[in-house]
Amino acid sequence: FAGAAVGPRSAPLRRVTAARRPATTCSLAEDDTAGAGGDACDGGGAASKRSSSRRAFLASAVGAAGAAAIGAAARVEARMAGLDEAASATDSAGAQGTVQRATSFLSALEIPPELREVASRVKMFELANGARFVVLERATSPTVSFVSYADVGSVDERDGATGAAHFLEHLAFKGTRRVGTRDFKAELPLLQQLERAEQRRADLMRAGGGKTASEQTLRALESEIATLEARAEELVVPNAFSQLVNKNGAVGLNAATSADSTQYYYNFPKDKLELWFALEAERFQTPVFRQFNKERQVVLEERRLRVDNSSVGKFLEDFLMTAFSSHPYRRPTIGFEDDVKRLSRADVQAFFDAHYVPRNLTFAVVGDVRAEKVRELAQIYFGGFQDRAPPPPPVAATSEPVQRSERSLELKLNAEPWYAVGFHVPSGNHPDTPALEVASSILSGGRTSRLYGALVERDQLALTAAFSSGFPGDKYANLAIGYALPAPGVPLRKLERTLDAELARLARDEVEASELARVKRGARASVFRAFQSNESMAAILAEFAAKTGDPLNAFRSIAAADAVTAADVLRVCRSTFRTDNRTVGRII
Repeated sequence: FAGAAVGPRSAPLRRVTAARRPATTCSLAEDDTAGAGGDACDGGGAASKRSSSRRAFLASAVGAAGAAAIGAAARVEARMAGLDEAASATDSAGAQGTVQRATSFLSALEIPPELREVASRVKMFELANGARFVVLERATSPTVSFVSYADVGSVDERDGATGAAHFLEHLAFKGTRRVGTRDFKAELPLLQQLERAEQRRADLMRAGGGKTASEQTLRALESEIATLEARAEELVVPNAFSQLVNKNGAVGLNAATSADSTQYYYNFPKDKLELWFALEAERFQTPVFRQFNKERQVVLEERRLRVDNSSVGKFLEDFLMTAFSSHPYRRPTIGFEDDVKRLSRADVQAFFDAHYVPRNLTFAVVGDVRAEKVRELAQIYFGGFQDRAPPPPPVAATSEPVQRSERSLELKLNAEPWYAVGFHVPSGNHPDTPALEVASSILSGGRTSRLYGALVERDQLALTAAFSSGFPGDKYANLAIGYALPAPGVPLRKLERTLDAELARLARDEVEASELARVKRGARASVFRAFQSNESMAAILAEFAAKTGDPLNAFRSIAAADAVTAADVLRVCRSTFRTDNRTVGRII
């Protein structure tokens, strides 16, 4: 799946190896114009101290160039102070309401003895608003790795607005009311006018019709938007967020959007812990979605590269649409082109307000830190963060009807032939997942695996062959998918028969004890390798905390794999590798 827009993702064990907008966001509401540069209100007590300390700290980090922007954002601090007071009042009373958390069969398992010491250093705490922090004290170097895990992905989008999650990931680097602007008080009215014009444009495009009057109106709107963008651009400090992070010693600044989640990550020297808190608090509480249409073009170009001009990318998009008849997993993470073109700033803001809320955020901090200090800073910077809108309806876990017959897809493209076969499997938190993962490793776990041995090495039918579960995500029932690229001159049907025969053999004959033991040793080794770096540990702990309810399930997943028997593998393969449960696809 190299170069494709999406690819197979892992379930628990393999995770280790991969309404009204409130004033605390850049809602661009009309009443935000007045007083944008006014004085911060006297919040009093701990709340105002927290607000002033946040403002002073970020001011020192941004430097003189950002001082004006910080002054222009004083009103935001006043509102944040009010939220801090509300949070302080609830700190001792516990969380407001009940946050429904994911659970997993893994929680009942033991942590392997050799991992108990490091597991004992993993601490997780939850603020009153539902935001969670996972900390692993690991002073192997004077650095800290951070992952901000938002439990929101393309699966949470609505029809007609696909691509919002990925678009939002891009916009999250465009700065805040303090970072990325030369004068936010002057910038804000322009952004408000842009939002109104862009919404009219989006409404007109969705209405369609192609009438001359509509086309003329659209051209006029495009001209108006271009003029406003040019004026707003004069007030933008390009790449200010990234430059601020990098000049303070960051490494690996990046982000990624999947069907299930959006993750932001980078590494800092250990003395920049509070700077990370200040910047992430800004990013999630007072973002400004500036350079909106410029970034839209970046996203569209990314789609052209990964999907429209990629035979595999185009194939996978159509394959998902064939395999899933109704579940949101059928939609591409990058979004459909027409949807991305029509997305308005208000659409993305509404998506942000609904999903980037404390209950959906898990932050992992791994490295040379103290858990007590992380907790203290978490309360200062995130304690006042509250939901912006009522929770949206949950994605229906059972919205995909049971498949009753084989589905197929053939694409005639000017490209190399390709074969794929996908089977519906349960979510990553299902008890059968470890057995399915072991089966995947038997089929596709390196050069000693069955698919490599039969298709690549022995018969030389394929240049590559693989099998994996968790496609395109594993939060809900998903696909286990096998695929192969034929060697030059090899008929696609011949390769297809050999791959299918290997799947049938695994569903017919119990795997030998020696092969099962070898696969388990390999899986254990790969997990232990992933545990070696702070960065990978932060990603692992954040994902397990969000998807299974407990970061320690990352360690328990090894025990789950160890407990899989040959009979388990046979049972799961027999129930999965059925003709009426599969979708086959070919590039011809």
